[in-house]
Amino acid sequence: MDKVEGEAIWLTIGDAAQRTGVNPVTLRAWQRRFGLVVPKRTPKGHRLYGEYHLAQIEEILFWLNQGVAISKVKPLLKSSQTQAAAKPLAKQALTTEEQNLWLENIECLNQSCLDFNAAALNTKLTELSGLYPFSVLKNGLYWPWLNGLEGLLLGRPDAASIETWLIDELSARIAKRRLAQQQADAQMPHLLVELQGAKPINSLMMSLELIAYHISHNLVKVANVSELNFIVQRLNCSQVFVLPQPQMTSTETQALQDFMTSAGAKVHLVGSYAKVVNQALGMAHCDTPKLLALCGIAVPKQTEFSQQILSDVEGKK
Repeated sequence: MDKVEGEAIWLTIGDAAQRTGVNPVTLRAWQRRFGLVVPKRTPKGHRLYGEYHLAQIEEILFWLNQGVAISKVKPLLKSSQTQAAAKPLAKQALTTEEQNLWLENIECLNQSCLDFNAAALNTKLTELSGLYPFSVLKNGLYWPWLNGLEGLLLGRPDAASIETWLIDELSARIAKRRLAQQQADAQMPHLLVELQGAKPINSLMMSLELIAYHISHNLVKVANVSELNFIVQRLNCSQVFVLPQPQMTSTETQALQDFMTSAGAKVHLVGSYAKVVNQALGMAHCDTPKLLALCGIAVPKQTEFSQQILSDVEGKK
């Protein structure tokens, strides 16, 4: 953090990213392309963000999660962050163009897959990840796209080839981001484990989510839970995140429970099937942000403003 003469403490762009979950690349793109969240500057030109900027970021995230394109957000923003200002915002309906925002991007990604066009795929994903934080992309883009792609490929003779190609492309892309994060973080990486039988796409999405929360980690795939004790000891991991299989036998569930007891590290079940397996083990389940907070990992919190808007919207349903 930097201290500006005559002002309170201001946040650097890295600190603002940590507080809000919006990475520095995206904050710079918002400012440069759309005039959003314009920070103060130090005499040396470094960006500084105050409470007003953080509140504006939360307001932007609200609209992005409602399906508004980032290019359409600016007219919706208000200088006042009070509940009175929030109420009229929540009443505005989305245009057809805004509702089709993700559909157009999904169609572009689908065509890239059908054409085995790695350049087009990566260009589009890079463009979108530069404009939208993962919290928005996860529900607005990734899951609708990937789930819909399964249906699109159903019955095609080249379906398996396309699915394998896509997994390989996404794996390479996300591996580069994991490596960059590990190089920037001096601490020992955590461990993300994909058990045999789990869908690879689930582990990739979980890896992206951990990256979004600035959690340095390795991703490994294991055929048998019995391998994990050796891996954890060798890597000296303090936190282990395990993606369970969609269906686990009683023997597999018992092996997982034994590992969690003897691992010498904190073990957490994550992903789409974690809730079911946690229930089978008699363990409490919570979503990723809450789980990470319980692990002592800082995660972005909703501001009072965003909570008020969401309450207003829910009250009108």
